[in-house]
Amino acid sequence: MKLGNLEITLIAFFAVSSSSQAQSLHQAPLCEAAKTGRVVEIIYDKDASKGCLPRLVEVHQVAIGNNGKLYMHGWQTRGCTKGRDYASERIFRFDKIKSVQLIEGDFSEKSRAIKLEGWDGCIGSNCFIKENICE
Repeated sequence: MKLGNLEITLIAFFAVSSSSQAQSLHQAPLCEAAKTGRVVEIIYDKDASKGCLPRLVEVHQVAIGNNGKLYMHGWQTRGCTKGRDYASERIFRFDKIKSVQLIEGDFSEKSRAIKLEGWDGCIGSNCFIKENICE
């Protein structure tokens, strides 16, 4: 069976649309958290298979990367990071977020200070954020 250009274009369009819809599914609650200073509980990538607790994140920003994918910047207070549970500033890829739930909680002083500084979209000299969606 040979596919024509129109069929290939439609298949590609729907594949990209499905991926974008899956990513943007979490955008609204994460932006709400960023705008209102709320905390979210997220299940991220392979955390459950590693026996990790869901991550608690104080959301600072949601942004679009140079690659067109969505990212979240925030302060993680619970959950595995490289096999350990410790508080740290983190960047999360939307395509690795499995679920998001807004929960009660307050930003720590350290998290508030980092959010006030803002984030320029860089990690060292690697700048990969094209535009902020919300903060």
